[in-house]
Amino acid sequence: MPTYDYKCTKCKNIQEEFHGISEEKEILCNKCQGKCKKIFSTGGNFILKGEGWSTKEYKIKTEMTKKNSKMKGISKDRERSGEAVKSLKELKNKVS
Repeated sequence: MPTYDYKCTKCKNIQEEFHGISEEKEILCNKCQGKCKKIFSTGGNFILKGEGWSTKEYKIKTEMTKKNSKMKGISKDRERSGEAVKSLKELKNKVS
């Protein structure tokens, strides 16, 4: 069901209401019980396409998450095999 924004004619409170597109119902204010009128809402049901929008950053973030997961797996494998070091001191001892 779609979400609509309503503004109270008395106290100017703005509230969200869920109802069908064809429903015509009287909405009362949650604060003062005054009558509310439907107002224009920007909503969130649109997708920005093209360069520079969040979908590009989302793709990069997804790729980085996959790479990080892969690196964690490699790190755990090295810990199990004894190749990994947990501190700089261990690394110095291993090298010398």
